[in-house]
Amino acid sequence: MNLILFKIKKYSLALLLGATAAGMVSCNKWTEAEPLKIASPDIEEQNPALYAKYLEDLRAYKTSPHTINMGWFNNSKKTPSSQGDHFSKVPDSLDYIVLESPVDLVDREVGEMNDLLNKKGSKVIFEIDFNQIKTAYAKKENNTVTFQNFLTDTVSSILLAVDKFPYQGLVLSYMGKEQMHLTPEEKEQLEAEENIFFQMLNPWLTKNTGKSLFFKGSPQNLINKDILKRASYIVLPTENAVDSGGLSYTLLSATVDGIPTDKFIVLASMTSYKADEAKLGYFQNGSRSSIATARWAAAVQNGIHIAGIGYKNLAYDYFNVLKSYQYSREAIQITNPAIKVK
Repeated sequence: MNLILFKIKKYSLALLLGATAAGMVSCNKWTEAEPLKIASPDIEEQNPALYAKYLEDLRAYKTSPHTINMGWFNNSKKTPSSQGDHFSKVPDSLDYIVLESPVDLVDREVGEMNDLLNKKGSKVIFEIDFNQIKTAYAKKENNTVTFQNFLTDTVSSILLAVDKFPYQGLVLSYMGKEQMHLTPEEKEQLEAEENIFFQMLNPWLTKNTGKSLFFKGSPQNLINKDILKRASYIVLPTENAVDSGGLSYTLLSATVDGIPTDKFIVLASMTSYKADEAKLGYFQNGSRSSIATARWAAAVQNGIHIAGIGYKNLAYDYFNVLKSYQYSREAIQITNPAIKVK
């Protein structure tokens, strides 16, 4: 593994130096003050052999033991206005990209999915969120169908729609409820909804055994924990934590009998450039939650090795003064310090 990481770092440096040199040559030719359309040299075109070797080592790294990094990407804009609207431009070292609008993909997006997988070994996956479905049902006026029928129809339509796209995995999001204070009737209803949700997904899981499965939510709230045995990873809902204590509390709450502790991934939100989201992605002490969470995840927590970290609102991190995806790159570097993040 160390050899692979060293190679990636070496090739990243060589590619960076090549791009910088090309940029300097271009700058020397700027003799007019009027605006010019400068076509930046593509690294792949400058040195195809070196770039191919870099990609080969990157794919090898993705299949070697390392801390997983994944990001949630808002792909609702189908006509890009900048590079930040392309999920193919996220950091190369991300293992998984979760598309937040997974159903109506355009040809460009399908092409980006295939390129990410075939060239960089990055897998594009989708999410089905039980709580979002329940919220959508609650907002409907004059409901003539039961929630269970609404849940069945919604999940069926999502699975049918995504089946024609080359997704490489699924995130099952289910928060559940603490059952200690539920009445028998409430627990019976909760169990019925949980069973319907996961049973509906069984055909997809059986058909796609080679693809990645994530459970996202509070695993301790599950009545039937069998889904955790099938899941490759368990994503804990820590994106709203305000300090490392919140991360530790969520981890401790999930550390109960029947839950494997070697699959935990924690979440952090990237900061926003929008004025009305000024506090998003920050801890109470003013530190960026992505960086602080990465440092927390890089350490052993109560004897538990954290398997990975996920970044919500990933696309926001594209917009930085110094470098696109500056802070997600830094977080990836913290969790996998031997790799040079491109």
